[in-house]
Amino acid sequence: MPRYFFHVDNGEFIPDETGADLPDLQAARREAVRAAGEMIDEAQESFWDHLSLWNMHVTDSDHRLLFTLTFGAKIPSGDARYIPDQAATSASGSLDG
Repeated sequence: MPRYFFHVDNGEFIPDETGADLPDLQAARREAVRAAGEMIDEAQESFWDHLSLWNMHVTDSDHRLLFTLTFGAKIPSGDARYIPDQAATSASGSLDG
């Protein structure tokens, strides 16, 4: 079973020294998203206070970069409003599936 490593850069580089044995790349992608959610939950307010992007660089056992998951938060200043572009929404379809 391949081993995948999930290195994190959240302003401080945190290498994954042990990795995880997962069946395939799709499982590594799911694990990256799951782990990112867990990290955000554990960071609590510090995630929202720093407002810098976090990167998770996923590599294989030969140190080949397979993908990078980038996540962060943005807090608008002032009276910001979100108004979706109707043309883009119509073209992409409904969020309900």
